[in-house]
Amino acid sequence: MGVLSRTPAPIDADRPAAADLLRVLAAWAVGAFHIWQQSWYSGAAPAHWQRAGSVGVDWLVLLSAFCLFLPWANAAAQGRPLPLTRPAAFYRRRAVRLLPAYYASLLFSLVPALHRAGWSRTLGIDLAAHLTLTQQLFPQSYLATRLNGVTWTLTVFALFYLVFPLLAPLCVRRPLPTLGALCAVQLGYTLWALPQYGSDAYSSLFNQFPAFCGVLAVGLAAALVFARLARGGWTQRLLPRAGCTVLGVLALVWLNAQLRAQAYAVEFQRYQLVNRMPLALAAAAVLVCFGLGLTLPRPVRRVLSWLAALSYSFYLWHQMLAVFLKYDLHLPAWSGDTPPNQLGDTVWMRQAHALYWTAAIAVTLAAYYGVEKPIAKRLHGKKGWGRALPACRNFAAAAAFPGRRGRRLLRRRGGFHIRPGTLRWQHTATGGQCPPLQAAHPR
Repeated sequence: MGVLSRTPAPIDADRPAAADLLRVLAAWAVGAFHIWQQSWYSGAAPAHWQRAGSVGVDWLVLLSAFCLFLPWANAAAQGRPLPLTRPAAFYRRRAVRLLPAYYASLLFSLVPALHRAGWSRTLGIDLAAHLTLTQQLFPQSYLATRLNGVTWTLTVFALFYLVFPLLAPLCVRRPLPTLGALCAVQLGYTLWALPQYGSDAYSSLFNQFPAFCGVLAVGLAAALVFARLARGGWTQRLLPRAGCTVLGVLALVWLNAQLRAQAYAVEFQRYQLVNRMPLALAAAAVLVCFGLGLTLPRPVRRVLSWLAALSYSFYLWHQMLAVFLKYDLHLPAWSGDTPPNQLGDTVWMRQAHALYWTAAIAVTLAAYYGVEKPIAKRLHGKKGWGRALPACRNFAAAAAFPGRRGRRLLRRRGGFHIRPGTLRWQHTATGGQCPPLQAAHPR
């Protein structure tokens, strides 16, 4: 059933399509910005999206908070026991998700760096900082790295993951103080950093983790609001759902206006810090309103989910690949010391734009299906086992496998155990029970 049906399809409260939509939009904006930087071709997308596409990183940070916290928000909204948080298991899942593809791209970026200038102590420090996700702590590795320049964002994500097991239960039990504290951190840091605009230090300050704490708060708050509103009788009525879709369109117009203001700001980096929260609020409004209102046909939903799955590999490879093609391989062909885009060669700009996008998409597919997905399957177990499932379906899946295999599956899926002689499942931390379930093979 589509958006125009009299009885709209149920809201997917566990994985809203709007999250995939915003993720794809953010990845495209970042890609458009970085490829435009190399080609200078501006005819393929709105100019302000290319000039200010770097703020897509802010939306990815917001989405990380939203998606990780959504199971907690759903549990709180339904009165279920909160997910069992084991920091070591959480850190392992995040490492499995992020590090294999990241290290593969880092290894590739090391090869041209060695070819250009050989090994040096500076490169060794740069590599060590990237391997440990601490590149933002070293200006040389952050602002003048010889490796993959876009991976500084993983430092922000790593710090968020470090505090998430503590932050999530606090945000459920004391949402307003927790969200207020995060916003206060970003506000205080912004007020401290802004007077340093124009100095050499500012460039290394405005994208540090404290400058994103408010964005994380917006993502957590969006998850709480979405979970509260995603259930109830109103979700089966066409008019309220259509109204949410209209609000989503208006939020997208607001987001576009904020992006245009960012693109043509005289002091771009200063305004980026000032405008970070309005952009995050606009993105969160798009996420929540479309999540509550928009119902996509299943084929479109699958394509969107697939594109969202590719976004991480695309983010890791696109900018590094464009720089490699342009300056190491001189493609499209050019000679001399000055690239053709700086000489006004519009034909070369168009060719470069097409080549860099084509190469980025091709390498993204190769990296996803050749590195990211196979390694994730191997580390998570057999196909389908590493996928997160809504609460009680996990237990039904494990019931099909008694003994050691079933216990291993249960541990992997959230810290539950079976009560002997029954198919009633008990949460190991709270004693909360789920209803009896029939054994079923995992999907």
